[in-house]
Amino acid sequence: MADANPVSPQEDTASPQTLVGFMSNDEWDALLVHVNGVIGQMDALPDGALKSNVFDLLAGIDTIHRESLRRLVRLFKEGVLEKVVSDPAIHTLMDLYDLLPPEASEPDAEKPRPQFPTIPIKVLRAAPSVRARYPHWLPMLQQDDQASGTIREITIEGKLMLLCRREDRFFALDGICAQDDSSMAGATLAGYTLTCPHHSGCHYDIRRGTRIGSNDAIACYPVSVEQGGRVMVGLDMDFQPDVPSF
Repeated sequence: MADANPVSPQEDTASPQTLVGFMSNDEWDALLVHVNGVIGQMDALPDGALKSNVFDLLAGIDTIHRESLRRLVRLFKEGVLEKVVSDPAIHTLMDLYDLLPPEASEPDAEKPRPQFPTIPIKVLRAAPSVRARYPHWLPMLQQDDQASGTIREITIEGKLMLLCRREDRFFALDGICAQDDSSMAGATLAGYTLTCPHHSGCHYDIRRGTRIGSNDAIACYPVSVEQGGRVMVGLDMDFQPDVPSF
């Protein structure tokens, strides 16, 4: 008698479609081409209120998806994202929202990677020479976890940052000295003055990132403290220094 327990698509390693959805991979590819064509037609329309409203709607939906997917990916255990993006539909979605892991987004010379059709909504993005900005907040710690007058070294998206606390205010700055791009790990804080551990007389105002007595400066990032005391650092958004006018 034949085996009554057929192999599921997830277990069939020879099948090109490792996950099952509402459509085949070919149907998915055709859908991407169709949607991309429709958006291209909308982009070619003359400017007007209707076109503006449609693209505002697309931008709003894009923001909802981007925020939700970022939160979802943070819940993944190590290695889960790398595994699931082998599916064409999931790969396309993560690529669209810049969430692919490095090994999945960079071609491997020794291992051919699957080719996917043009991703929709690309026409809404900035030119390739300009990095697109997607403002978002990242949780760092609880307010009570860092004492006033101290510095915490944090790494966000591969970049060293310094999170400084002065009384009830938090300040986030690049952890790279403007003099020679050396790491400022081990810097000290006195009042609102951050002192570089490597260069004598190298001090920065943590409220705006300016180097005291120089035109040099390091980047600063918005910081928000939520009602529950969670400290959030803002990326890809404008920074407005909060300093006295006198």
